[in-house]
Amino acid sequence: MSDIDDQELGALFRAAASDSGAPPPAFDHDSVLRASRRATTRRLLMAGGAVAVFALAGVGVAVALPGSPGNDTTVAAPMSAGDRAPRPAAPQDSAGAAGRAAEGASPLSPPLGPGNTECADRQDPAVRALVDQVLPEVAGAPEAATTMECRPGGERGVAVEASEGGATGLLSVRYLPPGVEAALPPGAVSEPTASGGTVIVSSSSSEVGAPAPFAGRLASVAEYLAPRL
Repeated sequence: MSDIDDQELGALFRAAASDSGAPPPAFDHDSVLRASRRATTRRLLMAGGAVAVFALAGVGVAVALPGSPGNDTTVAAPMSAGDRAPRPAAPQDSAGAAGRAAEGASPLSPPLGPGNTECADRQDPAVRALVDQVLPEVAGAPEAATTMECRPGGERGVAVEASEGGATGLLSVRYLPPGVEAALPPGAVSEPTASGGTVIVSSSSSEVGAPAPFAGRLASVAEYLAPRL
């Protein structure tokens, strides 16, 4: 189309617009702008919704996307295994914690209790082993002489020739079964045992007036032996 044709066409349009008998236009400048904004908004919402879905994949959340008035669009995505909240630890009572602490400690063996021989063993190997544990100084000490008296078979005993520094003498440990009572020798100590009996620990010097060996440790020896006899 030539420039003259364009000019003529423009004149025709101007003449038509100035014609007072022509019908009013179906749209104006403002309506065109509003329609353009609505179209642009729809395109942005569609693009934003797609981006939100892909960006939030694997996260267990709900995303509300803006839409037309009165309509809310919600996009839900699954939660991946790595994003799940950790389960709270099961409550533990104090009794359970105390039980586990006790399991870590070495429990005592059952107490020896009364002997099972016809006459009491005055040099009982089991009692001697316990004495050697609490007094390692007498572990290699020789056995002391004892009488041939036949004591009740439920009793147990140990007698050793002990020495502590310059003090020498006799260290004696005697176990009495439940229901048996005996007078304590001078300086002796006693403790009730785990089996219901009594343990008596005593020490005497080999010289008159001299200090007895381990006289200051008799109480601790009795306390150690009591839960084991």
